[in-house]
Amino acid sequence: MRPTIISFFAFLAFLIVWPALASESDHKYQQDNPVTLWVNKVGPYNNPQETYNYYSLPFCRPSGDAVHKWGGLGEVLGGNELIDSQIEIKFKKTVERSTICDIDLDEAKVKQFKDAIESSYWFEFFIDDLPLWGFIGDLRPDKSSDIKKHVLYTHKNIVVQYNRTRSFMSISHKRALDH
Repeated sequence: MRPTIISFFAFLAFLIVWPALASESDHKYQQDNPVTLWVNKVGPYNNPQETYNYYSLPFCRPSGDAVHKWGGLGEVLGGNELIDSQIEIKFKKTVERSTICDIDLDEAKVKQFKDAIESSYWFEFFIDDLPLWGFIGDLRPDKSSDIKKHVLYTHKNIVVQYNRTRSFMSISHKRALDH
């Protein structure tokens, strides 16, 4: 075969394989490509240097061995430990509201969450190397007493917007568990 025909077939093969090369590493996605929601860390708002692994609080954990994503030395020293949430997200597809897990909170777990809420703990997620921050809960006035009520945010609404093949997002809290 002549070199121009070989080049043409090589170029054609590249065009066929190219959409499969879309990934988190190049920040470009095609419709239905998987997008990973990484959970990272939690910590008190008033002390951003004090951070802990996201699962140091009794949140729902992924089943099996979760994939960890380690960055460079600076990210590790900064307390970053990205763990795959295993929540199925596909590019340009709406994820319907669903239950990720059911968890029974015993007295010790409730105390962990209450202490974290009193310390204004925040969490950090990543999608496509873009951070998402939010609080894990809030203290709200109780109408029947002077004691503040601990509210744990149990539902997250993550809005991922995109510009052709790239994404950006925002997060809001939809529902809360009062305790």
